[in-house]
Amino acid sequence: MSHALLRCDATPEGGVGHLVRVLSVARAAREAGWTVSLAGEVTSPLGRDLLAESRLERVDVPAAGLAVVAAEQGAALVHVDDYATGPEVRTELALAGTLLSSMEDGTFGRRPADVVVDSTLGAEDAGRPDDGSGVVLRGIRYAPMREDVLHARERRKARVPRDPGGPLRALVVAGGTDAVGAAAVLAGVARATARVVDLVVVAPVARWDDVRALAGDDVDLREPFPGVLDLAADMDVVLSAAGTTAWELACIGVPTVLVAVVDNQVPGYEAAVARRFALGLGTLAELRHDLVAGAGRLGALLDDLSRYERRDGVDGRGASRIVAEWDAALRERTRALAPDGRTVARPATSDDALVLLRWRNDPSVRAVSRSSDPVPWDSHRTWLARVLEDPARRLYVVEHGGVQAGTVRFDRLGDEQGGETEWEVSITLAPEARGRGMAGDVLAAAEDAFTAEGQGARLVAAILPDNAPSQRLFARAGYAHVPHRRDGDFDVLVKERRR
Repeated sequence: MSHALLRCDATPEGGVGHLVRVLSVARAAREAGWTVSLAGEVTSPLGRDLLAESRLERVDVPAAGLAVVAAEQGAALVHVDDYATGPEVRTELALAGTLLSSMEDGTFGRRPADVVVDSTLGAEDAGRPDDGSGVVLRGIRYAPMREDVLHARERRKARVPRDPGGPLRALVVAGGTDAVGAAAVLAGVARATARVVDLVVVAPVARWDDVRALAGDDVDLREPFPGVLDLAADMDVVLSAAGTTAWELACIGVPTVLVAVVDNQVPGYEAAVARRFALGLGTLAELRHDLVAGAGRLGALLDDLSRYERRDGVDGRGASRIVAEWDAALRERTRALAPDGRTVARPATSDDALVLLRWRNDPSVRAVSRSSDPVPWDSHRTWLARVLEDPARRLYVVEHGGVQAGTVRFDRLGDEQGGETEWEVSITLAPEARGRGMAGDVLAAAEDAFTAEGQGARLVAAILPDNAPSQRLFARAGYAHVPHRRDGDFDVLVKERRR
């Protein structure tokens, strides 16, 4: 089991589109056996509702940076879906041995990564500079879709076909926060069109007066809510900003009229209209300049809605494809741990702080540790500095074929009968090294380095009785159970190791 840390924000100013994508990826990751958590600021009311519904743990991003929280979470991979994180993040995460997956929208949010995803329509046909990234996934087939979208898609399939020449029921959505007031403009355009007789507008309460001013008092106003996609599935047409919701509506199959609300939506808007995924009204600035002209354009578009009720371009499986590439990237990293590689141990240094913390906080390691609580960064740095200076402790990082494979620590317990010094042994394998039969080599390499420093000692291992893999590891390495000796809930195994 690997852990993924998902990085995004959902604020009234920035909207919830990034969070919607991240929650879709989180669901697919869980289904594939990953554990997941989210790092970021979620202050939008709709964002909070969506996060609560997902039951995803949220953590803050500390001033020390994303690599620190990744190590605190024991994350093998970080998936970034925001525009603010800089290109240096891949190098920073590498210090923790953590892979980077990055979501970009054309040039927005572009950064080097081990896995790059650009799920905008037509991205596969656009050029992208070679920035040293690993695998690059481009095109609408990688668009992450929430489970709600797939449910709404099935709901739409079961809908009774409408009368082609009859009045229309229309829905206006402009994002969970509507930071630029697009809902009122879209509602005004829809209301000025004679074909629309039933108009539902989903917008924050703070925007309702603006909506009424342009569309009248008989508009059905609703606050943003998680089930809005089921509502969209029942509509004749949806007017929407050309953000994340546009691809969700395409997956559902409801005819959609798009508006490019902000600059970063323009490429996706143009591609959707050109490939007939949606109808286009232009930019929000154009509509604001002339609502009447916009209403005229909308009226003409509504005459041919049936041509835009399609589900053949967005199948809803984009998130699963992304996670499959995560698994492939982790497998690729483990290939460096080839069986014929040389295993050597070296003394740990302060430069190993992040990777040691990530290994310690990996969920499977915490489950068999004396304390299952995650270790915070500040405590870990203090602890590591103390260990490196303490003559009663030895800490080694073991590398196999030049790749970090694990760590082994020796803690002096004191002198037993006959003046023999006892040292307790603790081993942690890198998550990517597990299941490859390497634990014995890692332990042996560390013991060799320990005795090469002139240490002759009795080595002691304290192991939980039900931790069968560790019991077998130390037994094969020559450690024997000491009858009637216990360390709390732990069995005690002992080995004599001479110089």
